[in-house]
Amino acid sequence: MSTDTLLILGAGGNGHVIADLADRSGQWSRIAFLDDAAAKSDADYQWEIIGKCGDLSDHVSGFTHGIVAFGDNELRSHWLSHLQESQLVMAVIVAESAEVSSRASLGPGTVVMPQAAVNIGVRTGPGCIINTGASVDHDCLLGESVHIAPGAHVGGDVAIGDRTWIGIGSSVRHGITIGNDVMVGAGAAVISDLPDECTAVGVPARART
Repeated sequence: MSTDTLLILGAGGNGHVIADLADRSGQWSRIAFLDDAAAKSDADYQWEIIGKCGDLSDHVSGFTHGIVAFGDNELRSHWLSHLQESQLVMAVIVAESAEVSSRASLGPGTVVMPQAAVNIGVRTGPGCIINTGASVDHDCLLGESVHIAPGAHVGGDVAIGDRTWIGIGSSVRHGITIGNDVMVGAGAAVISDLPDECTAVGVPARART
C-alpha cells in the first residue's frame, strides 16, 4: 500500500474534484483538507477537514504531499507561496482521461482535469489548473496560478502571465501573449495581445482596464 499522503488546501467544489481525481488514482493512502469552514468532516464524502489553512504548519508532519485547490487564482497563489515554504512535496494531479504529452512540463501543484489536452512543448508554472475539456496546444508557456477554464482552447506558442484566467469556452489564437492578472471572459475569442490587469470580453475580445 502506498505511503503517500495528500493534504489539500481548500475544500470547495474545485477541492472536491481534485480529491476525487487523487482518490481514483490509487496513489494516496490518506487525503484530507485544510479549509476555513467550521465543519470537521464532509458529510457527503469521506475526506476530513482537519483544520484551517492557517494551521498548515501544524499538519505538515502528517503528510508527504500538498496541493492548493482554490479556484480563485489570487487566493491559490497566496496559499501556494505558503505551501512552497513548507516541507511538503507539491503534488501534480492528472486525470486518467486527460492527454498530457510526455514532452510537456507541468509545474508543481498543477492539476489537469478530465478530457483536457496538453501538447508537446507546453510548460506550466506552479499551481496551474487546466480544467475539464480544455486544451493547451504546442509550446505554450503558462505562468504561476493560471486557470484555463472548462472547454477553453489555447492555440500554439501562446504565453500567459501569472494568475490569468482564460474563461469557459473561450479561445486564444496561436502566438498571442497575455499579461499577468488578466480575466478573459466566457466565450471570448482572443486574437490580439492583452496587457496586464485587464478584462477581455467579446468576439473578438476587447481589453478593458
